[in-house]
Amino acid sequence: MSEKEMGRREFLRSSATGLGALAFLPPASQRVGLSKEAQQQDPKKYPQRVLGKTGIRLPVITMGVMNSDNPHLIRAALDAGMMHLDTAHAYMRGRNEEAVGEVIKGRPRDSFVLSTKVGLPKDETTGLYDQNATEAAFLNRLDISLKRLGLDYVDILYHHNVWKKEAVLYDPIMNAMAKAKKAGKVRFTGISAHRNEPEAILTAVDSHFYDVVLTSYNFRQKHQEEVAIVTEVLVFEHDGHYSQKNKNEGAREYPAIH
Repeated sequence: MSEKEMGRREFLRSSATGLGALAFLPPASQRVGLSKEAQQQDPKKYPQRVLGKTGIRLPVITMGVMNSDNPHLIRAALDAGMMHLDTAHAYMRGRNEEAVGEVIKGRPRDSFVLSTKVGLPKDETTGLYDQNATEAAFLNRLDISLKRLGLDYVDILYHHNVWKKEAVLYDPIMNAMAKAKKAGKVRFTGISAHRNEPEAILTAVDSHFYDVVLTSYNFRQKHQEEVAIVTEVLVFEHDGHYSQKNKNEGAREYPAIH
């Protein structure tokens, strides 16, 4: 193993340790050594990062809505400065998108960033689509999602939960996403991956079609280091950026741009 590779892996390990430690910091007002000015800083002013080549600026803390249909919780997140909301067509059988739509109704469109995910039925063993997974079916689900959200477009649309190369490159869905983008219903496209992530990520990058990758990364993965190295390649070699999204199972997902 080269010194460069060893250095990267040590960096990744130390970075992960640092992120974990942040969760246990006391409230700002209780920390020793902070000036009064720092303690009184507006909590809504989260540091922001530009999401790769999209130009979208996102706070380092965002909200994966997933299991919440409570509008008060979503509203509190937005009011706190978490202006990026991540949902999906399938979450809570649509109630999730409906709850998000209720909260963002009447808010200036440039005051939040909205991402959702659309997928079609696939073989859960092989990860492959069958002939019933059509372009029309995908576009219909997207239109339903937009109606639930009360939006004309979403900022990021993910091809949801893919883990095989053939699924990432499935023509009917790629064609549907391209049409949606051309029609102004989607600003940027991406994939979300929750297993066999390295194959899905590298396929998406090599396709030169997708703008964004959202991948699982957590301590339960037996291939955690492999996923870390692949996401590192996105960041350091493809001008990408990623940020953490915690899930209730203790897993983490990272959106990244190539």
